[in-house]
Amino acid sequence: MPILKCTRTLVRVLGKSADKQFSPQPDNDTSVLGCWSAHLVIFRGMRFVLFVNAKTLLTIFIHLIPKEHLLERFRQALFKELFRLGVPPGKATEETVKFRDFSLEKNTDRSVVGSMNELAFEYKVFLAMHIEEYGLFDPEAAQISANQTPHLNRERSFPDEYVLELFGVEEQKVRFH
Repeated sequence: MPILKCTRTLVRVLGKSADKQFSPQPDNDTSVLGCWSAHLVIFRGMRFVLFVNAKTLLTIFIHLIPKEHLLERFRQALFKELFRLGVPPGKATEETVKFRDFSLEKNTDRSVVGSMNELAFEYKVFLAMHIEEYGLFDPEAAQISANQTPHLNRERSFPDEYVLELFGVEEQKVRFH
């Protein structure tokens, strides 16, 4: 069972729904992507959850509400993003099924917390610029942009390319920036 490391703020906001959605004991994680972290992001009064994969820095960005179905919506968004990246549907489904349950832990990895804070800032800037330039609020476009943005001082800089490598998919050189 994969591990989801949450910030204190997010656990507080989830409240009792966190107890219903998460398993108490970590189990053997057999997922390709492994551990995820989650962070509450507030943009213009709306609350979102930014999920960041510790291994690849792949991000999933979804509305917090309804918080009772947060993990279900995370799985749907993860499948959609894996499919968009070019992971075959069978492999994407196989990976997504492994995220039926998470073991919930406090996030103590400062590197990942720092990356989440940086990514949260980038999401807010992207969304604000997108609204100003196009008059559209598009969290999905922000997610696509974040997953194609290189991260310095990492062995593999591009999250989307690293995910394809992990799934054994030949890299596609198309960028959507």
